[in-house]
Amino acid sequence: MSHTPNQDGVSRPTLQPLDEHAFYTTLADTPGISIVFFTKPGCGSCGAWQNLLQELVEQRPQLTVYAVDAAVNTALAREYDLFHLPALFVFLDGEFHAELQCEARLPVLVSELERAINGPAMEAP
Repeated sequence: MSHTPNQDGVSRPTLQPLDEHAFYTTLADTPGISIVFFTKPGCGSCGAWQNLLQELVEQRPQLTVYAVDAAVNTALAREYDLFHLPALFVFLDGEFHAELQCEARLPVLVSELERAINGPAMEAP
């Protein structure tokens, strides 16, 4: 797993694992922009998205990306009405803000992320 230094120069995993037990408290304690990436083992396109999200964090180290294994965290998968993976959700200062849906290309992802955080907050699933 790749690591990115935070503001203090301390290295942290680029995609931080997150489970349903710590989901809301962890997000509430995370300032700024967070992306929650729902994935599962064996998901072919999830690997491509994981690489893309690692590139994004390398460009924007202030961004936090959490990875949730939907196969293990089934209550969260149901809560977020996941019908396909990967699924990405944007949180701003710990609050749900928007779902991200775009093609897996870095310029498109950056553009959609900017649109999402600059637009009005959506209702949480």
